[in-house]
Amino acid sequence: MKDTVGMNMTNETTRRTFLIASAAVGGLVVGGKALMAQQAQPASDTILTVVPAPGADPVHYSDADLAAMTTISFSTSTIWTEGIQEFSGPSLATVLQAAGLPDGAGSVRLVALNDYAIDLDIAQIEAAAPIVANRIDGAPFGVRDKGPLWVVFPYDSAPRYRAESVYAVSVWQLRHIEAF
Repeated sequence: MKDTVGMNMTNETTRRTFLIASAAVGGLVVGGKALMAQQAQPASDTILTVVPAPGADPVHYSDADLAAMTTISFSTSTIWTEGIQEFSGPSLATVLQAAGLPDGAGSVRLVALNDYAIDLDIAQIEAAAPIVANRIDGAPFGVRDKGPLWVVFPYDSAPRYRAESVYAVSVWQLRHIEAF
């Protein structure tokens, strides 16, 4: 009986040591699933996934990938922020084209980190608007500031950009785009 109690004590000590070590490195396996502590993503990690057609392989973009694309910049106010800010990033059209969006695609679904999702008709996407902003006033911006990616239109440049339908597709914290 003494050996059984000693064995149970050793198993309990081993289990506690494993839990403490797992928590220290940010990961823990529970029920066969890895649970990871949320950590800031390095610039080389995927921040946007695009599925260019139903059944197509996803295309993963890092901030560096998006920064390497032709950048469009404009200054505008928004209904969600104060004052005029400069937004910059590749156009949504450029991102979709680079991912291989086929001719004839009808719509894309834009999905945010909080799972907000809205469909955007491809006909609404212009060569220079909207952009997938990855910089505000020249600097990257984080989740607390509606980033790291925000679908932005030049709202102040024309009345057509100040419509409820445009505001609805101005997805901040963009993480996923899927064509259908």
